[in-house]
Amino acid sequence: MSTTYFFSAFGTFGNPNGFRQSFFLGGNAAIVKDIRTFDLKTDAIMLFPKSKIYSIRKDSAAGCNLISYSVYTFAKEQNSHRGGTFIGSSLLFIDKIGSESLVINVLNEFQDSLENNNVSESIITTNHSDKFSINKPKDFDKIGFNLKDVNDLNFVQNTHKYLVVYNETSPDQLQKLFNKAIDLLNVYDTIYFTESHEIAEFVKQKGIFKIVDANGFTREIEKLQEEKLRLVQSLIHEFEKEKEKLTEDRKKIIDDITQQIEQNKIRHQENDKKIKDSEGGIKMIKEEYDQYSKKIENVIQKLKSEGNVESAKKLYQENKRVFSNTINQNKNVDSLRFVSTSSGNVNDKARPNQKYGNDFSDFNRYNPNSRDKEAKSGGYKIATFILLLVLIASYACYFAFFYNGKDFDIQVGGITNW
Repeated sequence: MSTTYFFSAFGTFGNPNGFRQSFFLGGNAAIVKDIRTFDLKTDAIMLFPKSKIYSIRKDSAAGCNLISYSVYTFAKEQNSHRGGTFIGSSLLFIDKIGSESLVINVLNEFQDSLENNNVSESIITTNHSDKFSINKPKDFDKIGFNLKDVNDLNFVQNTHKYLVVYNETSPDQLQKLFNKAIDLLNVYDTIYFTESHEIAEFVKQKGIFKIVDANGFTREIEKLQEEKLRLVQSLIHEFEKEKEKLTEDRKKIIDDITQQIEQNKIRHQENDKKIKDSEGGIKMIKEEYDQYSKKIENVIQKLKSEGNVESAKKLYQENKRVFSNTINQNKNVDSLRFVSTSSGNVNDKARPNQKYGNDFSDFNRYNPNSRDKEAKSGGYKIATFILLLVLIASYACYFAFFYNGKDFDIQVGGITNW
């Protein structure tokens, strides 16, 4: 049996069962358990002898979307003279629908057999829908070859609104009505069709359900189309506004990032110059230490040969002053300027839509040229670190050599002075 479409047969049975419905020729147990009843709200719409009502409705059951095509005919209950009683059937579709002409033929054939097998002299002969005797329509299986999707229909939201259309319900007319009514199910939960004047007058007098004639039904369709057109135009307008905003945001972000890149290029150039100057300072410091060491050796040799302590001390102090001045002038390394990693001017509202993330560092991950820049920046940092180590080592040697105590001692021929 098909799980995409199946039948329900229902009726009013009087005491003690009342309204009952059962399912035949397919159907999933979980779905049929969750389907609303096909009972009529008899204070709003009611059947009369020799009258018939067709309907189309939408449902959501067990997570599935259903469209059902139903037919109701007047039938009396056993041992009861209550009015508005009926027997009926419904052809239900899950997620898709069948060809309207085929649906109507199969539905009418099923209903005719249901009445022939279970109604006698206008009275329902069974006391429960489970006991219905049914026949499978000859074209039932053909429905599965003509299924189509249902688009733009909200199955979850119920409007709790109902429409009754007073119009001819011949198969040809009903086919047109069913075809047009699908879209109206966004406005009405169920749409009823009848050509019975008595039923139409009853609905009009009660005033609970809205009732229209053929022209009114056409106006309902036109109103729906106008509303759909309005919604489409409104959505298009929103999309166009979004496009304009994207254009503005893109320009601002690109301008901000371009400005930041230019600033970083300037900083890279400045940092490169500072590093080169610092590297030159290293060379000068090395040379100055070598020269100062030689000058001390010359003082020692001169002191050994001449023995003039005051002259040696004076020469040493002068050499030391020149050495200290030169070292002090070249020992400091200028701090490098940090490269910006984010732009404070970038529109925060635009950030969630950026391909490259939330800041400029994220952008670099998608920029092939940024890897070279990052590598160069890393080289600068390593060079700076090495330079600092050399300076620290130089200072350590200097103080270890020249300040090993409070006095400066030189031994010449076993005599200690100063």
